[in-house]
Amino acid sequence: MDLALLEDFLELARELNFSRAAAKRNLTQPAFSRRIRALETALQTDLVVRTTRQVSLTAAGKAFQPRAEMIVRMLVDARREALEVAGQAQRNLTIAATHALSYTFVPRWLMQVAGPADVGMLNMISDTHRQCVRLMESGDSSFFICHKGPVGPSVLPERHYLCKSVGKDRLVPLCAPSADGRPKWELGKEATEAPLIAYAPASGLNAILEAFWSSFGRPDVAPAMSSVLAAANREMAKAGQGVAYLPQSLAEPDMAAGTLVRAGSGKHDIPLDIVIYRPRSRLSPHCEAFWQKVVNGSVDD
Repeated sequence: MDLALLEDFLELARELNFSRAAAKRNLTQPAFSRRIRALETALQTDLVVRTTRQVSLTAAGKAFQPRAEMIVRMLVDARREALEVAGQAQRNLTIAATHALSYTFVPRWLMQVAGPADVGMLNMISDTHRQCVRLMESGDSSFFICHKGPVGPSVLPERHYLCKSVGKDRLVPLCAPSADGRPKWELGKEATEAPLIAYAPASGLNAILEAFWSSFGRPDVAPAMSSVLAAANREMAKAGQGVAYLPQSLAEPDMAAGTLVRAGSGKHDIPLDIVIYRPRSRLSPHCEAFWQKVVNGSVDD
C-alpha cells in the first residue's frame, strides 16, 4: 500500500473537506478524490461519507485513523533510526511548541534539561496548537510542548503518546488599567459583561478555557474579538480592547510594568501544566536519550 495514500486520508480526516485537504496535499480535488477511493478499494470498505454539504468519517474510518497515524509515524521513525545507525544522519531534535511557550518557557527549559551535545541540531517549530498536533500525527516532529488544563481530554490520545509535565503556568484574566491604576473591567463586579478578547479554535488555550468554564461556570464576559495568538491578545488587552486570559509566563513583564492588571481575583485564574508529548513507539537513539533527560528532570504529574 502506498504510504502517500495514508497521508492523504489523514489530511482528509483532519480537514473533513476534500478541497482543503487536496490543496494541502498539492493535488487537484478530482485527483485527491480518486486517491481516497483507491485506498478504500484496497481496504475493501468505505472510510468517509460524502455528501454535497459535508464529509464525515465512517465507523471504519474512525477506527482506521489512529492506526494510519501510527503506521505513518513508525515508518518515519524507522527511516530516521536506520540513517542514524548507518551514520548517515545528524543528531537532530525536532520539537514543536505553541507560540506562547516557544518564546518564553521552552528556551529556558531546554538549557536546564540538556546541554548542546544532548540537543544536537535543534529544529524548533513554533506554530498554532492545531498545526503542532498535525506535525506530531504526521511524524514530522518527535516532541510537542504545550499547555494542558485541569479538565478536558488529553491533547493527544494516551494509547499512542506519552505525556510528561515539565512546568506550571496559569491563565490570568488581564486588562489595561484606568487612569487611576485600577482595572478597566473587574470580573464579578461589573453591571454588564466585560468584553472578552477570546482565542480562535486553532488555539489550544481556547479548548482549555471552554473545558474549564463548562465544568466550573463561565465568568461575566462576552466575546468581542478573537485571535489564535496569545501575544496578539496581549497587545489588544494592553490597548484597552477588553479582558484577555493570558498565560502568566507570557504576561509577567507587562504585569510588572503595570501595563496589564488583573481583571479579577485569584479565584478567576486557571491553573495549567506545561507538558511535553512524545509517541509511545520507539524514537531514534538520540531522541530517546533526550527523552530520558526530560524524564529525569520532569515535574511530577
